[in-house]
Amino acid sequence: MALVLGGNARVARAPRAVVAAKKTRKTVGAARCRASSSSSSSSDDDAVVVASVGTTTTTSWIDRAKGVATAACAAAALLVSSPAAHAELNAREANRGGEFNRGSAQQFGGYDLRNEDVVGKYGADLRLSNFTGAEMRGAKLRGANLTGAYLMKAVAFEADFEGANLSDALMDRAVLNSANFRDAILTRVVLTSSDLGDAKIDGADFSDALIDKSQQQKLCQYASGTNSVTGVSTRRSLNCGGGVRTSSPSRYMTDETSAKPEAAFDASRFSAYGTGN
Repeated sequence: MALVLGGNARVARAPRAVVAAKKTRKTVGAARCRASSSSSSSSDDDAVVVASVGTTTTTSWIDRAKGVATAACAAAALLVSSPAAHAELNAREANRGGEFNRGSAQQFGGYDLRNEDVVGKYGADLRLSNFTGAEMRGAKLRGANLTGAYLMKAVAFEADFEGANLSDALMDRAVLNSANFRDAILTRVVLTSSDLGDAKIDGADFSDALIDKSQQQKLCQYASGTNSVTGVSTRRSLNCGGGVRTSSPSRYMTDETSAKPEAAFDASRFSAYGTGN
């Protein structure tokens, strides 16, 4: 490629720095980016003098190329991040109160937790934890305290939630086929657009849960048992054969006869502005 200037300007060959700068856009590693730009500026053969017409001086190709290369390097540096950095970010997020300053105790959003013993590895206290979009097939969360947790769009096929407390959890648009919810507490859980096909629900308490009518009818076909903690039968909590279902996660706000949710959190612990531990 050549640059042609009128008058007494000479024809100059476009430097390789321009080509190198274009290549850096495709470079992921910051080290390769630096090497690319340094090699282009160090070559004597590619150095192009500034072409001048009269007293007017144009910007050199080298300066333009260096600018493009610098910008490309900066962009590449932003895109590259080590796993250690992600872990540190998650730790700081938890210590500061979590997502939206609401106290997501631990961050698993988008994580691959397939067949992972989550309780064994991270502990049973997973209140307000974030599992949004997590891959949780076969994950073990038996007995976990998942009160107020975020499980939107989670893929939890055959996951084990037996005996877990999922009160007030957001589980809409989740894949929960064949999941184990035996003796689990799912009061005021949001399950809209979620698939609970073949889920094991013996003794599960769905009181005031928000669930699609089609899913409720399928679960009622085999619901049985009584929750060992709340003493509520599974069929009653699902309103099986009980006419129009009027319960909802917010029913306690307008219905004085509805059980009020117990305070499950210490405000100082789950606030970014508190001083508690």
